[in-house]
Amino acid sequence: MATNPAIFSTGNGTNMTVPRDENSRWHHYFPLKRFFTWAQKEGYLEQNPVDEIILRLPDAAPIEPYKPEHISTFFKILENEWRASTTSRQKMLAARNRAVLSLFLESLIRLEECSQLNVNDIDLERKRILVRKTKSGKPRIAGFGDQTKKYLWCYLGLRGNDLGHDNLWVSEEGRPLTIHGVQEIIRRLKKDAGLQGLRGSVHKLRHTGATVTLKHTRDMKGLKLLLGHSTLAMTERYTQFIDAEDALKAYDGEGPLDWINE
Repeated sequence: MATNPAIFSTGNGTNMTVPRDENSRWHHYFPLKRFFTWAQKEGYLEQNPVDEIILRLPDAAPIEPYKPEHISTFFKILENEWRASTTSRQKMLAARNRAVLSLFLESLIRLEECSQLNVNDIDLERKRILVRKTKSGKPRIAGFGDQTKKYLWCYLGLRGNDLGHDNLWVSEEGRPLTIHGVQEIIRRLKKDAGLQGLRGSVHKLRHTGATVTLKHTRDMKGLKLLLGHSTLAMTERYTQFIDAEDALKAYDGEGPLDWINE
């Protein structure tokens, strides 16, 4: 049986050290499984040689939320971009980037959901978003606060109405911004903040907003609805960065005996 870590000969006189943790095993097992399954279907093999090896897909590593100072740095960078803007097009792009960041943090929507929003999906008066194209296929309502409302109002005023489409996010040329374009906004922001080494990108913003929301509301079921999760088990992944002190804040000077008599 291979040791942990295992040392294999590469065939050219050198050795290669391979870690034997769950993720590494899956990384080697899955492509082999797919290859031999294809070879069997095509008639090259009578039997898949890895059929008797059954490995479970490892749990995804937890995505730690951004720290408050990280978020503060992001917004400082975007505010500087706004102040440095001299043309209407530059101001539109700066307003767009600021609105994208704040909407991710407050609405908790996914990258794909955000990139497919239309102008008419935004209700500034009620501070609501109609998320039509969701992961589950069922539309849901998301919300945002006053700060995001201000940023969206500013962006929509600069976006223009006669673009030939109603996509919410637009490129410098006024064309619909692709999902990769939205990703690039956050990727560049991380780079400018010197945080490109941190794991996670757009989805990390969703985790950050969800963790802050849960700390503030302590409402797991409500958070499940906001995130669009199908089960509470999925939402519970966001509790791993909430410690005992956060949980104890729920008392606010009172306890269960006080609440019983309310």
